[in-house]
Amino acid sequence: MKRTWYALAVAFSLVVAACGGDTATTTTETPTATAAETTTTLSETTTSTAPETTTTEVAPAEVSFVGADGVESLITDTSRIVSLTGDITEIIFELGLGDRVAAVDITTTYPEEAAALPGIGFGQQLAAEPVLAFQPTLVIGDESIEPTEAVEQLRSTGVPVVILPSQTTLDGVSEKIRQIATIMSAEAAGEELVERVEAEIAQAQSLIPEVDTPPRVAYVYVRGEQLVLIFGQGVATNAMITGAGAIDAGAESGVFGAAPLTPEAIVAAAPDVIVLPDAGLAALGGEEAFAQLPGIAETPAGENEAFLAYDEAFFFNLGPRAGVALEQFVNDLYDVSGE
Repeated sequence: MKRTWYALAVAFSLVVAACGGDTATTTTETPTATAAETTTTLSETTTSTAPETTTTEVAPAEVSFVGADGVESLITDTSRIVSLTGDITEIIFELGLGDRVAAVDITTTYPEEAAALPGIGFGQQLAAEPVLAFQPTLVIGDESIEPTEAVEQLRSTGVPVVILPSQTTLDGVSEKIRQIATIMSAEAAGEELVERVEAEIAQAQSLIPEVDTPPRVAYVYVRGEQLVLIFGQGVATNAMITGAGAIDAGAESGVFGAAPLTPEAIVAAAPDVIVLPDAGLAALGGEEAFAQLPGIAETPAGENEAFLAYDEAFFFNLGPRAGVALEQFVNDLYDVSGE
């Protein structure tokens, strides 16, 4: 399922981040190779892995992979990868193969060595030329990547472009890891990572206390007063909220994807806790400024100042840190909600 609504919201946030002080990494210098050269010439891979990351040696293999768009890609070389989403980048690095990533899109903010790599812009506003400048042997994205014309332009040069399903559930994290591990011919490392992440998710959920009434949680995406959205069903934030044993107030109100936040909508949703992106909250002016938005003060969360703010990539990337993020959220949620 394509996330056009998400593209619009996050595109705005990431442009702001790139221009002014948020954690997102801006595009750095790119090679000067032309698109024509990229189809015939490969350059040496530069190792940029952090000291604590162990590079997994993987024997060259030919992999045929059918993506979410139904296109079969024949992958014979993973030495120069362009990753188009932050969660995919994180998984590649956790597999010990970060030295194969040549460039990333602006949603990659973690780990630090990945965020420091050259950028190709925003994957949900994809342009083929900046990608081809890095002479990729493989491009990986998900169903959020647009426009499809840019994807097809890349494919027309002979570069395999794999489009993975967009995962919006905790169970989907394992599937995503296994798919990327298969593409990278690193199945053993993939299974180790799956086991670790699943154990971390289980550990987080074991900390959920028994309560008579689960807390009602709304995820409000804010980036200044002009962009305030409530998220609901079909979004990774829903997986985190329900995974923590809470009720997604936005989803229960009938929101699918994202919807503009109106005073009537937030009051009707009646969240006990509101979760926000920390960068957006800071751009708005902090919790005091958020509490003054119409309708917020009339909610239980507003009355009790029960607000939780997290880095976007940490909270809802649904990548290798999903279990760690869920554990922090569980601890914070039941503390601030008073359950």
